[in-house]
Amino acid sequence: MQTELIEDVLFGPARMIGGSRLGDEELIKLAQEEFAEQRFCIVRNWMLMDILLPDTQERDVKKRGLQPSALFVHETVFDSEGRTAARDSFITGFQKNFQGCFFESEDTLFILAGRGFRKHVSSPAFEALNAYANAGATAWQLS
Repeated sequence: MQTELIEDVLFGPARMIGGSRLGDEELIKLAQEEFAEQRFCIVRNWMLMDILLPDTQERDVKKRGLQPSALFVHETVFDSEGRTAARDSFITGFQKNFQGCFFESEDTLFILAGRGFRKHVSSPAFEALNAYANAGATAWQLS
C-alpha cells in the first residue's frame, strides 16, 4: 500500500508549471546578490505538493502562518549554506509564501529553476513519501 501511494505521488498525473528560465550560473549570481541575508536554495526537477490534510491538522498549519503545501526537490543546484549536496533530494517544510518561481518555507527561500510539477497529494501519500525519504536519505526534511 505505501509503495502504491509513493508511486502515485512520484509518477501519477500532475500539472506542469514553470520556474525561472535563467541558467544555473546566472541564477546563482543573481540570488547571491539579491538574497545575501537569507538562506536560499536553487533547485531543479521539483514538485509542489498541495497536501490534503485533515481539518484539525490544516488549522494547526495555518495557525503557524503556513499553507499545507511542501516542495519535493529532486536536484539541488546551489545551497547558500552548503547543507545539501548537488543531486540531494528532499522535502521542504510547509509553505510560508509562493510567488512565481519563489517558494518560501519557514526559514529558507527556494528558487525554482526550469519546469516542475504541481499536484494534490493525500495526507497518507505525503506521510508515506516522508517516511520513505527519511529512511533512505540524509537531506530529506529541510525547513
